[in-house]
Amino acid sequence: MEQIYAKINELLQVSKVDLIGDKDFLNKFNKKMKEQERLIDELRVLARQNNTVLGRTVRFPMADSYALYLITSAGKKTVQLQWLNYCDAWVDDRCGYACKIGLDYVQQKINFDDKWSDMAEARKKEVQDKLLNKTNV
Repeated sequence: MEQIYAKINELLQVSKVDLIGDKDFLNKFNKKMKEQERLIDELRVLARQNNTVLGRTVRFPMADSYALYLITSAGKKTVQLQWLNYCDAWVDDRCGYACKIGLDYVQQKINFDDKWSDMAEARKKEVQDKLLNKTNV
């Protein structure tokens, strides 16, 4: 769990950077998003390995995108969400920059995300196998 907490802190630090008005906005923005995505992916793997919601992200739809939150602590019935300054930086009206929310609710969202990701990975492998078999024939 120490590794998860360390990555949570790292992601929060990366996300804290505000680039509005920066002369090199586009390059720094792209670098920041890639770093955030790397950390989110690493946290997802670690959380799944440790069977915890800690370190997972929750998205709330907003306009053409979403507000993104990180689970920074988890209790028996609720979790603490912390806003991530990610992509277009939407903030959910219900959560603001931080909130507590029901564990059941976020668990449903995480289960859906995991199922969707697993299906996408299986499909990707299926297509790669078909392509490999065609080239070996």
